[in-house]
Amino acid sequence: MADTTETEYDVAVIGAGAAGLAAARMLHDVGAQVIVIEARPRIGGRIWTERSCGWYPIELGAELIHGAQTSTVDLAEKAGLTLDEVDRYNGLRWGRPARLISELSPDDPARRAIEQARAVWNLLAQRYPDDAADCSLADELRQHGFTPMALSIADVVLAQTCCAEVELLSCLDLAREQRVDRAGPREFRLRARYDTLLAWLARGLDLHLGRPVQAITDHGDRVTVHTTAGPLVARHCIITVPVAVLAAGMIRFDPPLSAGKQAAIAAFRTRPATKHFFWFDAPLWDEGFAYAAHNGLFARWWTPAHPDLAAPLLCCYVTAERAAVLDRLPDATVREIGLAELGQLLGRDDVATHCVGFRRYRWAADAYARGGYAHLPPGMAWARPVLAAAEGNLHFAGEATAYDSNPQTVHGAIDSGQRAAREIFN
Repeated sequence: MADTTETEYDVAVIGAGAAGLAAARMLHDVGAQVIVIEARPRIGGRIWTERSCGWYPIELGAELIHGAQTSTVDLAEKAGLTLDEVDRYNGLRWGRPARLISELSPDDPARRAIEQARAVWNLLAQRYPDDAADCSLADELRQHGFTPMALSIADVVLAQTCCAEVELLSCLDLAREQRVDRAGPREFRLRARYDTLLAWLARGLDLHLGRPVQAITDHGDRVTVHTTAGPLVARHCIITVPVAVLAAGMIRFDPPLSAGKQAAIAAFRTRPATKHFFWFDAPLWDEGFAYAAHNGLFARWWTPAHPDLAAPLLCCYVTAERAAVLDRLPDATVREIGLAELGQLLGRDDVATHCVGFRRYRWAADAYARGGYAHLPPGMAWARPVLAAAEGNLHFAGEATAYDSNPQTVHGAIDSGQRAAREIFN
């Protein structure tokens, strides 16, 4: 590795997650001298493929590719990686035991709530132009006659996907995302898992892992990045750390970021997000089981393994207040609660006896994530483009800055990193 105390780089990229690697890849490929500084001893950020668990490799963080026209699909194809399509939403099951939505009576309250929630969601872009008054998604649903019970169902199928509560999602921010959405339908998984794409993005890059950044000084003609391993100098700096890390003041800026930028950082909310994995000695569900939900603490379940492998593995992704509750409990208690709720979903009383393994990862306890992906509460939709705006030689990327793409996604992070890179060499 180069001596970073003597070398002046063209660009220093802070963070080796999807945004940072995408930015560095683009800059490296046009001949820029780039250094990537990452606090963790690994690349990936909130993407983390776990291969040492003894069973099928699992994604402790991001798992899915949301859309056939995404930059993630484009990069995966360039890398020669195989994609497996996943049809979760058409196969959604609800209740205890969980049944396909299409098999519920048209008058079933859960079916009506889910179908109406999706319909309201799909109209947000029309109902909320940029100059409209903002409100919470919950208030918008109430305007369409949603009862408290229907709201609790919408919280699971809509808000939990956004790592938020239904009362705390800005309709204006959601509407803007829908207007710029170019991802297209369909969902996929990488058959070889996400770490293979990260490795392809990172090939040949000057990576410095295990070096938390403490401060960044913008001198006007150059930037000094102060790390735990010493300072380094670059002409530009791309900052891709989660907005929760910025909000916690983990990186000092000299001169301080503008008042507008600081207000934008403070506007975001990052709630807990935890993935729970349960291994069984045999599949306890039918072959068509893909996605099930209910109003419990363990609200949303799916099968994360490639179907050809028939791995007896289920994932439950819990966010927001549900995750905050479960995160405070010991593993044994969480495992017991999860299996009890899964038994109700599957209509079986022997689930616990077949469970042979359990693993969870709490992103709220991760010092360099401090939660799941970020969202904006009502009245704060202005903050996303402000967070993304460059200041001097400092450029900002990461899923929270993806105002012109889909925040809360890997491809949104990739798009933001590529945008920041273009700001430098255009």
